[in-house]
Amino acid sequence: MQMSLPENITNTLSTIENNGFCAYVVGGCVRDCLLGNPPIDFDICTNALPSDIIRIFDKTAPTGIKHGTVTVITENFPIEVTTFRTDGSYGDFRHPENVEFVNDLKTDLSRRDFTVNAMCYSKKDGLIDYFGGIEDLKNKTLRAVRDPDKRFKEDALRILRLFRFSSTLGFNIENKTYNAALKNASLLKNISAERIRAELEKLSCGICPEAILPLLQSENLSPLKADKRVSKIHLLPESPCLRFFSFLRLTSDDLSTALNFLKCSNSFKDYARKLDTALGLPYKTKPDMKRLLSLLEDNIFDMFDYKSCVCGCNTDSAKAKTEEIIKHQEPYKISQLDISGEDIIKKGYCGKNVGKKLEMLLSVVIEHPDINDRDKLLKLI
Repeated sequence: MQMSLPENITNTLSTIENNGFCAYVVGGCVRDCLLGNPPIDFDICTNALPSDIIRIFDKTAPTGIKHGTVTVITENFPIEVTTFRTDGSYGDFRHPENVEFVNDLKTDLSRRDFTVNAMCYSKKDGLIDYFGGIEDLKNKTLRAVRDPDKRFKEDALRILRLFRFSSTLGFNIENKTYNAALKNASLLKNISAERIRAELEKLSCGICPEAILPLLQSENLSPLKADKRVSKIHLLPESPCLRFFSFLRLTSDDLSTALNFLKCSNSFKDYARKLDTALGLPYKTKPDMKRLLSLLEDNIFDMFDYKSCVCGCNTDSAKAKTEEIIKHQEPYKISQLDISGEDIIKKGYCGKNVGKKLEMLLSVVIEHPDINDRDKLLKLI
């Protein structure tokens, strides 16, 4: 069979082959092409040594040279090229302590995680599938390459990747692979919070986020817990922030604890905490909506989506009020007041009292928009 590859990938493969080596696109990019999904990136495996790749190409970076990976830069596009290898022991349950370069493609593919990720392709040799990846793609099945227990003990992150792929691809997990993943779930303690978060972010954007429930039930991702309502997350718009927030809100007793456990960014923490606060506030009247707009601004529509998709609430009336407020530019934040901090300072206030006065004026204007007049506001002070 023939696969359509980007020109820069085809040129990179040809360059390696023209220098006497073999080269293949490998892993997720092959899987995605076979599924008809556009790959996010392309990885290449080859029997050329890292020193050969550095010699062959004009622009490279030794990004993972210890493990045989050199990044080739073509047209400002990075392509990871890795030498066929076999891995040594995994002392940290994450990375091999050493690797040995080999000249055998099957040996290289046998160290990969799942059969659907252990296929490779070149125009010269076509699709190569030693472990039944094509059949598993047809059957929508995730299966570890060879011994699942060994695969997960080598790299515990593969446990999370298994459930992430089940969510994003909508695939079932083969029984031996499933049982081995849960058996080794305690090894997740060896994985950094940042890597766990990255997998959960991708999982929450999948079509079947409830795939993670068995892992959450094992309590090896504490403080996160199982909640069947995570199945509703896929009903939300394709907003990574909203979906990940929804996942954390549903699977944690305390959102702040979950945010800190996963070492989320400060910007996401701010987004999540404001949205969490807003979900506990009333949203019936126009003043209600103005207070929510003051807190959330554009993210107020994320609140509506959560209310309707996850909670099953009818938010049509609240949306209409919000859109009317925005359309008519009705004031709901301090910057929209017809008065400034300088005006309040001239009245003899200073420091924190200036902000407090502005907040007081805003609360009045939210209830009575007609008072948003400089002279009226100065009298209120």
